[in-house]
Amino acid sequence: MITFGYSVIAVIAFSCFVFGVRAYISEPNKILFLILINTSLLWFDSFVTAIGQYTGEGTLLLVMTYIRYAAHWLTLPLLFIVAGMILRAADFKFAQSKYVMGLFCLIAVFFIVYDFRYMFILDFYPVCYAETFRYATQVPIGQECSPGMAGMGYKVLPIAPILLTLILLMSGIAIWIKHKWPWLAVGCAVMLLAAQPTPIGPILSNAGEPIFIFALMLAAIKFGSKVKKENSPA
Repeated sequence: MITFGYSVIAVIAFSCFVFGVRAYISEPNKILFLILINTSLLWFDSFVTAIGQYTGEGTLLLVMTYIRYAAHWLTLPLLFIVAGMILRAADFKFAQSKYVMGLFCLIAVFFIVYDFRYMFILDFYPVCYAETFRYATQVPIGQECSPGMAGMGYKVLPIAPILLTLILLMSGIAIWIKHKWPWLAVGCAVMLLAAQPTPIGPILSNAGEPIFIFALMLAAIKFGSKVKKENSPA
């Protein structure tokens, strides 16, 4: 049943990516392009967990794990730049400053370097829950595949995702107040609630990600397209 849940999440995440691609083809904008870079492998995260019980322990699943972790650590920080671009596109005066945008870019670069270094210093360990099998940097208690493995490894603190979601939540609330458009704030609130630790693994967090990204895409389409139209010659 858990495997089916991850499979459904993977399909929804991929559908979200297709929606973004179609929106970009219809009306390109830079904000949506950065979101698509992050979203391109969002589905892959849940897909790898869904098929883990079928591939079993071994090189194939381990390589797929390295890919999904690398994609997460390399592309998620780009959304900090997206946050600044959305605020700028939504006509917030402070975000028009090149120094403010420079700060968002600096934060993105910092977390790309800070998180991606884990690829070279951490190992991945087998994790089991119900019928699911995956690799992670630490074995949560209650999800060990064999006795004595609980707690083994290193837990990577999700500093970048938490900070990003909080920044976008505050941005979404500000946009809600200024433009009467609540959906970015709603998407971020759902993500924060879904990201709470659970004994059943990251399935709720994975389920919240497509909702979060979809809200971000809607904001990019609404405000990014608005900027493009304003800058177009009459």
